[in-house]
Order: sequence, then structure tokens, then C-alpha cells
Amino acid sequence: MPIRRLGRACAVSALLFCPAPGASADPPREVRALWIMRWSLSTPQSIRQIVAQARKNRFNTLFVQVRGRGDAWNRSELEPRAEALADAPADYDPLALVVEEAHRAGMKVHAWMNTFLVWTGPRPPKSPRHVLNSRPDWIARDHRNRFSTANTQQCEGAFLQPSHPEVQEHLHRVFTDVARRYDVDGIHFDYVRYPNADYDMSDGALARFRAWLEPRLTASQRAAITRDGSRVAAVRVCRAQWEQWRRDQITGLVRRIADTVHREKPWVQVSAAVFANAEDAVTQRGQEWRRWLAEGIVDAVCPMAYSRDTGTVERQIRDAVAVAGDRHVYAGIGAWRLAPEDTVRKIDRARRAGARGVALFSYDNVTRNGRQSAYLDRVSRGAFPSRAAPPDMRWRSRRPEDREP
Repeated sequence: MPIRRLGRACAVSALLFCPAPGASADPPREVRALWIMRWSLSTPQSIRQIVAQARKNRFNTLFVQVRGRGDAWNRSELEPRAEALADAPADYDPLALVVEEAHRAGMKVHAWMNTFLVWTGPRPPKSPRHVLNSRPDWIARDHRNRFSTANTQQCEGAFLQPSHPEVQEHLHRVFTDVARRYDVDGIHFDYVRYPNADYDMSDGALARFRAWLEPRLTASQRAAITRDGSRVAAVRVCRAQWEQWRRDQITGLVRRIADTVHREKPWVQVSAAVFANAEDAVTQRGQEWRRWLAEGIVDAVCPMAYSRDTGTVERQIRDAVAVAGDRHVYAGIGAWRLAPEDTVRKIDRARRAGARGVALFSYDNVTRNGRQSAYLDRVSRGAFPSRAAPPDMRWRSRRPEDREP
């Protein structure tokens, strides 16, 4: 083709494929995820409905909650079966069915696992095997040496002690057991943090901190601790060291689990739902997710950018992308509190900010537990006019069956 004619053809093609003003851009590769809360996994019918709705609306990834409150929505010898599955057949395995159905539909499945939060509500777990009943010494406490299972603004319930070596070992076993047993595409951390800055000040955590601190104490610090005399004296005197130590407990666990998963299944992605306000995440929650990205501990983060303000969402995602390097950032959108058109606007802004995908919280809220489809239909029409595959992670190997001979 002559160069002049070729140039005109290219210009026409560019116009044809350029979105109209105000239209949603449609990147060819991005994660389009739904967070699926555990209650929606109660029956095979509800699982098939999830997959059908997600497929119809051009989502490609499901974050499926299989560890909600120290229990299992999958087969496990390590934790008790979820109470909501008490009437289900003994051989019913929600995670296995989700993986089977979603993979058949061409979608990815990430096992969404709440890490340290293990119980919420006024009554205790029924199972004697549940950690709240069997290992109360594992439960994190505040500076008064108390804990509560109530869901409040300050604390969502009972959390495990991140620094307890037996807690670390238990969680490592639980997370890696799921990765080994199931053909999941990812492991997705949630509640991988402290509830607030007042935790964990259990006797055990304070003793472990003091043992770590002892060889590092200056003479003046030692004297100040002696003068204080309270059970939290070392925390008061050595606040900066305490805060870094408590962060290191969480980072160490995430690193250990990710290392094991990646060593045994190099194609499985490890991600985390994190507080979008990175400073709050670090100072209040002990959640150093920027460090996890910088050191390549995780493959992706989902900042929970749940603000109603679109500018705030864009800024939080842009800030995360700026520190992510080659790791991926998926914008967590609080769809449950937004009109569909507002969700579409936030998806567009997240793309503009450099996100490699989005995750909507949550399928259950916006579909009224699967009873309605209008919300996802409207989001799909506005944000996902055609299908897209998740982006590759060049540092992750392919599944054995996907490798070229």
C-alpha cells in the first residue's frame, strides 16, 4: 500500500478504535474481579449463579472467601467447617466447586482468606476446635489486656496475636494447605493487620517484644522502663522500636507464606486487600504494604479505595501505583455504597491512575445475594464493553499445562 494511503488508513483506524468522549476505555488486559463473600457459597446452585453472572458481565477473576472467621469453607483438617455449612452434605466442598465452574467458564479463582480476624459476634463458636475455644491464649489483647468479639469501629472482633510463634505456624499451615490442595490461581490475604494501634498488648506479645528488645536497650532506656514499672513500660519508652517490631510480625508471616506458595506453585499469585491510606495502614494497622510491593513479597495489592469521592479514589490508586514497581495494583471499589454509574466513573479513574485492574466489593451486596442482576449489568455496559484477560506477571511462571512444549 502506498505510504500516503497507508497513513490515511491508519488515521481512520485510529478514529474507529478511539473511544468517544466520555466513553469508558477498555484496556485489552486487566483484572476484573468480584469479591465473593462466604455466605454466597452455601449451595452449588448459588455458586453456579455467581459464575454465570460474572461471566455474563465480562468479569475474569473471583476472589472467593474461604476463611472468614477462623473456619473453613473448603475441606480442611486444620480448622472447623463453617457453621453455615452444617446442613450441607458432608462431601460438599465450596472451593472445589468454584474452581471447577469458574475455570470451565474461563475465569481465575483466588482463595480469599481472612488472616488474623477469627470471630465476631455475641456468642462463641460452636466448634470446640475453633481457636477462640481451643486456644484463647492465641487471642490478641489491648493495653488493658482485654479483647472483645463485638464488631465496633475500633475493632471488628477477636484477632489472633501476629507475634505468637504457634499462631504464625498455624496460619502458615492453613494458607499453604489451601494452595496445595486446590487448583487456585491465587491466595488473597485480608485482615492481614492489627485492628488498631492498641494491639497487640497481650502478656505474650509484650514478653516477646521485651526479649527481642533486651540486647538492644540503652542504659537510659533501661532506667526509664524501670522507673515506669507498668506492664507496658517497654512500649511507652521504646515506641518506635515497638511499632517496627509489631509491623515485622505481620510482614514476616506474609513473606513466609508467599515464599512457600511460590516455591511449591510458582504460578500461583499472592495478593492482599489493604488499607488504601498507606500511612494509616502502617501507623495504626501495622500493615506495611508498600514494603511488600517494594521487596516483591506479594504480586499485587488491592487498596480498598472505598471513598465515595472519585478524586480520593484516583489519588489513592495513583499513590499505590507510584510505589508498586512492576507489581500490580488492583483498585478496590466500594460498589456496595455507590450507584452503578459512580462505580463506572471510579473504574475509569483507576485505569487513568495506572491500576492493572479493579475489584468490586462485593458481589453479594450489589446483587442482593444473587437475587438481582441489574447493578452488574449496568456496570458491565459502562466499563466492560468487551472481554479482557488478566495481565501477565512476567516474574510468575506459567501453569505446567499452559507451558509450550
